[in-house]
Amino acid sequence: MMGRGQGSMLAGLLLLLCACTAPAAANLNMSALCLTVPDGMFVSSQMDCSSYYHCQGATASLMSCSNGQYFNKDTQTCVASSQSTCASKSHPCLGKTVGSFQPDSSSCGGYWYCGDSGAIYGSCPTGENFNPTTMACVYAYQYACSQSVVDSSSGASPGVEVALNLCSLIENGFYFGSASDCSGWNYCQDNVLHSGTCQNGLVFNVNGKSCGYRSPSSCAQVTNDPSLTGAVAPTTCTTSGTMKNATACNQYYLCTGSSYTLMTCGSGLYFDTVSQTCVARMQARNDCDRCLGSTKSFVNAYSSSGCNQYLYCVNGAQKAVETCPDNYYFNEDAGSCVYETEPAFKCCNPDGLSGQPATTAAKTTTTATTTTTTATTKTPA
Repeated sequence: MMGRGQGSMLAGLLLLLCACTAPAAANLNMSALCLTVPDGMFVSSQMDCSSYYHCQGATASLMSCSNGQYFNKDTQTCVASSQSTCASKSHPCLGKTVGSFQPDSSSCGGYWYCGDSGAIYGSCPTGENFNPTTMACVYAYQYACSQSVVDSSSGASPGVEVALNLCSLIENGFYFGSASDCSGWNYCQDNVLHSGTCQNGLVFNVNGKSCGYRSPSSCAQVTNDPSLTGAVAPTTCTTSGTMKNATACNQYYLCTGSSYTLMTCGSGLYFDTVSQTCVARMQARNDCDRCLGSTKSFVNAYSSSGCNQYLYCVNGAQKAVETCPDNYYFNEDAGSCVYETEPAFKCCNPDGLSGQPATTAAKTTTTATTTTTTATTKTPA
């Protein structure tokens, strides 16, 4: 039985249903969303049931199901439209049972009623959200979904409401990160969003899906993107075309009029704060977590004075900072501390000057090891 809270939606159906279109919504920044989920995960598209995204770091690759199939976020596969809870924007009742209700992914309280004559749009009473699992209008505290007014910096027109119903896009049953808080985590259960914070000042590791790693730089998921947080980016600008670095190494903010828009570099590139361009990651002068996008356990740490430090990476995030012995420099390509030979990586050697000949280094190398990995891991509960 459909319900208002625990009452009946059906009683008010005739009053609520109308042959109108769904309210407009701003497109989500999929690059920012991908930073909150583990690498390799598929995320539903907000705009089309047959489309979905493959997330790898901040790279969101658009993919599509074939033969009229819909993407099922929970099985991470393409299935027949009747087996998917997704409602197409152009044909929300396609393949759905007559008499059923389908959610409107762009509105917390919107839904479609699939009648004999086709789809009819309706809205829950004020203060209630539509729960696609129970197919009922419930009080807002019973189904987490919020709407916020954002400005044009997110790609929306001023005053447009953005539905933050992330569980309509993200798989149920695992932890993912927050776009506004390093320590924050989210969890979808039966399409209901549950959120919390890691204890004792720990931060949430997206790929590890757990709490740990106290370093504040291991927090690439925090972009404060308005389309995810519902909050307008805190910075404003006056000169179009100016840039500033973002939290993630491969992202930056571009001034487009009066506000900054979050941009993402191409695959394998980082934003260089000096040249204000996207460059090869080893050449980027950017004080950020350089574990992002790397599959290596050890990478050079950012420095403006020398390459003697390196990062210990776990699941694509910084866990510890280590230092090579005196007169040794870390070389990410070699994966070791090399004697008296400083690599010409601008990420730690801005002048790009190399040290002694590599023939000396070939005879004396020391393998990078971890010595200060005392951070504990606590799984969100």
